Amino acid sequence: MQYFLRRALLLPTLVAVTALFLGCGHEHDHEHGPDTHTHGPDERGDGHSHYTSTTENPAFTYLAMNGEFHLNPGDSMSQNDPRNPGRLQLTTDEEAGSLTKMVFYAHDDMDQKMAECGYEFVGSRPDPHYFPDQSKTSIWDVFKKVEDYSGDCMPYNYVISRSPHGDPIHMHLRYGEDVEALLAMSNDEEDSNFNPWWATYCDIDRTTACD
Repeated sequence: MQYFLRRALLLPTLVAVTALFLGCGHEHDHEHGPDTHTHGPDERGDGHSHYTSTTENPAFTYLAMNGEFHLNPGDSMSQNDPRNPGRLQLTTDEEAGSLTKMVFYAHDDMDQKMAECGYEFVGSRPDPHYFPDQSKTSIWDVFKKVEDYSGDCMPYNYVISRSPHGDPIHMHLRYGEDVEALLAMSNDEEDSNFNPWWATYCDIDRTTACD
């Protein structure tokens, strides 16, 4: 009898403790439903990753650097910025020691290949404008060029990417000679030269805006 009384008294406590631990599970720091995320009138990127309640932030986002992408349809900030390649082809696999291959096409001609280059992933860096106060998922993946396959890879010595994410899938990309300078662009003043630089890319088959 005493055994059953003790179990009866402990039961509410166990329920309360279990509820406490369940309530402390991982939560998404930043979420958007399909109709809650908009850009300003100039369509600049907002620096966030878009994970829904059914999509987990992958542990290694750079492994998502796969597929073919083009500039976000209807996004004038991406479409009109001459720095942005018009089309990207990305190949990444999980094989140890393998490189990420990136193919860049001309801004105004998606059939004109500019360069095909091989990259080593060298780490991730927080966005200096958005992280952490506005978004804890605002993280860039950093790639260093280690192989020139064809074309002129010199302009693409470093690539930083908000690697493909979200639904609909999209990504952001910058390239240049210096990682610190590329990251610092997030703090640039808005101007008529498409700054801050937030090129947005959608899946190659998408005909409507993806971000």
